Amino acid sequence: MVHVNQVKNKMANTLIELQNIKKIFQVGGGFLGSGSKDLIAVNNISFKIEEGQTYGLVGESGCGKTTTAKMILMLEEPTEGTILFNDQDVFETSKTDPEYKKIYKSSVQAVFQDPWASLNPRMRVRDIIGEPLEINTDMTKNQIRSRVDELLVEVGLQAYQSSLYPHEFSGGQRQRLGVARALSLNPRLIVLDEPVSALDVSIRAQIMNLLVDLQKEYNLSYLLIAHHLATVRYMCDKMGVMYLGNLMEEANASDLFNDPLHNYTRALMSAALPSHPDIVRDDEIILEGDVPSPLNPPPGCVFQPRCLNQSKCTCSKTPPSLKEMKPSHMVADCKCCRTYAGSKLKKA
Repeated sequence: MVHVNQVKNKMANTLIELQNIKKIFQVGGGFLGSGSKDLIAVNNISFKIEEGQTYGLVGESGCGKTTTAKMILMLEEPTEGTILFNDQDVFETSKTDPEYKKIYKSSVQAVFQDPWASLNPRMRVRDIIGEPLEINTDMTKNQIRSRVDELLVEVGLQAYQSSLYPHEFSGGQRQRLGVARALSLNPRLIVLDEPVSALDVSIRAQIMNLLVDLQKEYNLSYLLIAHHLATVRYMCDKMGVMYLGNLMEEANASDLFNDPLHNYTRALMSAALPSHPDIVRDDEIILEGDVPSPLNPPPGCVFQPRCLNQSKCTCSKTPPSLKEMKPSHMVADCKCCRTYAGSKLKKA
């Protein structure tokens, strides 16, 4: 598969950077929180998203991908760590500068998984897309209406459809409406939270190609959260693999797919459906056991209870740190978790 971002500028500047981000939720307990427990949703992760490029986050459900996205969108505040946007601390600056907070929220938008649930069924399309403009700009009603019409055409719809309601559109068209709404404030970063997983396979490629085309036209940056690895491989420049709130591996997308170094990454790759029915796996990697509870994560390497080489584990007490094993290829430095020869593919 040809990667769509192979021709992008490799000297892109960093748009947003997460530094040692941790998010802990207090769960359970009685009056005033007595007896509550710490749920570690995100545990000390760091990564950068470059201008005009796409960063993908993958991992099992509950690994902390969406919580990470919510912190970038300022829907949650990190317990520890810093989020820098154009080298400015997002949360600290927002506390003292309300105008900065408004500008940041306009610059960082989202497209959600379920286009039906994310659109108000009682509002016409012109109001759904125009609402952010009405709240955040000084545009007149006529200017907003013209801008809505432009956005609809931009995402492959027709201007006359602005008078319709969401239920009058197909699933793919509703997702186009979500993209148009996200574009309305001219953002620099869009968080794509499973943007095509709720769509038919025949529609997914259309939405993916639309997102790629818009990225090229507006020099957008994307944070892509997805389970479907083919989507990530097609769209992403760089990828991070999360497990139980931790970043286990990070590399350029092509490197991660061609040479995954962590056992968990290999297992994810082997679990993906083959691109052709004639392709069969010689040694599919089957992980035993369940993902530990984030309320009681294992000490040391969080992947150790499911590791294929538990008997050789040397990090059962001390958490491994990310180490650069190859240029721009980081992996949790747990030797037992990166010694297994991954699955092989062959033609039947």
